[in-house]
Amino acid sequence: MNTLIELDGLKKSFGSKEVIHHVSFSAEKGEVISILGPSGTGKTTLLRCLNYLEVPDSGVLRIGDVKVDFSHITKKEVKQLRQKSTMVFQSFNLFRNKTVVENVMTGLIYGKGMKKKDAYEIAMTELEKVHMDSYKDMYPAELSGGMQQRVGIARALAPQPEVILFDEPTSALDPELVGEVLDTISDIAGRGITMIIVTHEMNFAKDISSRVLFMNAGYVVEEGSPKEIFYHPRQEETRLFLRRMIHREPEFAV
Repeated sequence: MNTLIELDGLKKSFGSKEVIHHVSFSAEKGEVISILGPSGTGKTTLLRCLNYLEVPDSGVLRIGDVKVDFSHITKKEVKQLRQKSTMVFQSFNLFRNKTVVENVMTGLIYGKGMKKKDAYEIAMTELEKVHMDSYKDMYPAELSGGMQQRVGIARALAPQPEVILFDEPTSALDPELVGEVLDTISDIAGRGITMIIVTHEMNFAKDISSRVLFMNAGYVVEEGSPKEIFYHPRQEETRLFLRRMIHREPEFAV
């Protein structure tokens, strides 16, 4: 196996409140890891720490050939780390004053130093993959939430990161739009791209994941295959959470 991500002893506090308690896990290249758990338990904070959108207190992270110690990380290392991953946000985070294609191009031009012509070609390629190329000249306000999120996914794919981080990518969507985004993410998983997904979509997590982490109160309480976590959880808090969440998904496949 080819281990792409190794996280050891991540801690994060906001003021005097520690919200991530010595979290460690690893991911193989091409794995899809879903992170489940109650709201407010540190899932999004953990995800944001992985590409330094939140500043961890301590811990060691390796993604590919970049290894950093968060207790004394340099600006150069932050830049190197951020080049390894991209994030898809729950609230889309598109530039409202830029068109669809410009939203995808911007990171390539200003983050990668790419020429506009080359950035445009890559942006159109990725937009085509998520079926948004015909909307290239429209603005975010003209699109549905599901369409905006697919643009966000194209933007995350464009720099060809080693890992894509998804922060509850369907939580801001109307129920009828959830399916199109989940289908898009499933297509990406089929290409062998390493992904870490924070989600409350239980059926989706069960079907797409190589491995599942369950978090509670800032700890990784248990981890395992989807079969182990969904059908044979070891911890009582995992069982209670899944019972509550699966009850909301009557179509959950047993």
